[in-house]
Amino acid sequence: MPVEDRQMQHDTGGGPPIEPGLFGRANNYFLLIYAFACYLMASSLSGLLYLGGRVTLSVILPALIGYLLPLRVLTARYGLSLAGEMRLGRPVAATAALVLAASVAVIYPFDSVAWLFERWRPADSDYISILLAFKPKGILHFIVMALGMAVLTPVGEELLFRGLVQQTFRRNMGAATAIALSGTIFAVAHGTLFLMPAVALLGVMIAWVYHRTQNLIYAILIHAVFNFASLWRLHEATEESLRATDGPGPDWRWLLGSLVVLALTLRILAGMRRERD
Repeated sequence: MPVEDRQMQHDTGGGPPIEPGLFGRANNYFLLIYAFACYLMASSLSGLLYLGGRVTLSVILPALIGYLLPLRVLTARYGLSLAGEMRLGRPVAATAALVLAASVAVIYPFDSVAWLFERWRPADSDYISILLAFKPKGILHFIVMALGMAVLTPVGEELLFRGLVQQTFRRNMGAATAIALSGTIFAVAHGTLFLMPAVALLGVMIAWVYHRTQNLIYAILIHAVFNFASLWRLHEATEESLRATDGPGPDWRWLLGSLVVLALTLRILAGMRRERD
């Protein structure tokens, strides 16, 4: 009997061997509770910093302290690599190009769904105040906000929602259910009611790409592109346009074109061989 098999049987008292990796060694309920605790830590820290007037820090520190550090501690506890357990692989140029195209194509449909639901539930003054507080003021402020919103936040949130939560669900249920749950939880975690349907669709798309490629880098790429585009548009917007409630609806030609590109890129991704089993 190989040494590894004897060790695994020894660890289980001669019973079934322990499945390798974090998801085989840690209890599923523990992992989900740990993920929820990470989310509470990050969101609470973000809220405290924002209310204290530390807006810039509120988009930088939560990802580091609430997501990256706890997940690094969790994997280190079992002597494992964070990158290996979360499936942070080296990207392939062709796949990255398709994912980048899908990342850009999903923005207009996202805005269209958000616009539709905002007609039913308009954004309140508190939400507008948050947007104005996050609106970059100068190039240096934009760079720092981009570091938090388009780099650290996508990395931290994807490690949690896809790397930890979705993988835990996937071990215990079908892929479609795990993807739907991951996207839904992602939307609920972002809070704003009228944005939830659009965020859920974005979350499901990211979850599907992660499931299809088995590489978290691509999920992070989609999230980063979307957040950077949102920050850029916020930077360019005026206070009057942010407060306006009678803005024009989506252009059906742009919407149709975006959906065609999105469907095409996702169809090609679906037909590609997975980079990692």
